[in-house]
Amino acid sequence: MPNRQELTKPKAIFFDWDGTLVDSYSFLNEAHNHTMKELGFEPMKEGEYKKYFGKPRETLYPILYGDKSEDAKIVFGEFVLNNSHKIKALEGAEELITEIAKRKIPMGVVSNKKSEFLKKEAEHLGWLEYFEIFIGAGDAHEDKPSDAPLKLAIEESGIKAEKQDIWFIGDTENDMLCAKTFGCHSVLVIEGAEQHHLAKALNPTIAVENCGTLQKILFQIFS
Repeated sequence: MPNRQELTKPKAIFFDWDGTLVDSYSFLNEAHNHTMKELGFEPMKEGEYKKYFGKPRETLYPILYGDKSEDAKIVFGEFVLNNSHKIKALEGAEELITEIAKRKIPMGVVSNKKSEFLKKEAEHLGWLEYFEIFIGAGDAHEDKPSDAPLKLAIEESGIKAEKQDIWFIGDTENDMLCAKTFGCHSVLVIEGAEQHHLAKALNPTIAVENCGTLQKILFQIFS
């Protein structure tokens, strides 16, 4: 893993969304439990959703909803769009993207959540202006952990940067694998014992506890 001091100023930064910039775990858990109740399923027990958090839609829905997956997507989507105001930014996230924007470094979002949901939530947070592009579930031919969504984000945004000058920031194994496959810098943002486990297994360029810590590292690089 490179020393932090060896990192150079990025020319483009792409973010995962849920769990990286926004605190959406409880919201998504609520959305899925609402969907389950609407379709006649028993809602998940406390903490059960954790093992599904961040999984691609095409993997997650058959597990949770079986042959009602397509109905579930409709019910879930309506709930998310109608309740996007419940999404909260993670501590330090707004300060981080504001600092990057001041430096005129282009940013984009690459998520396994549908892009229409991403844009709605970004609009609620007042963040639309910060991002060149939002790539979500189903926009590329494969979702993360494939690097296809990241490639698509770069192509469609028109961002010009070499792979070694691009950072992809996320909080899950899917995010790190996406970055590794593409060949750009991978930045893991996650707290606690899970960070140590993932960092050891996936060897990201850097691993940090939260957005505030990452902002400090970027500030050092920018200075």
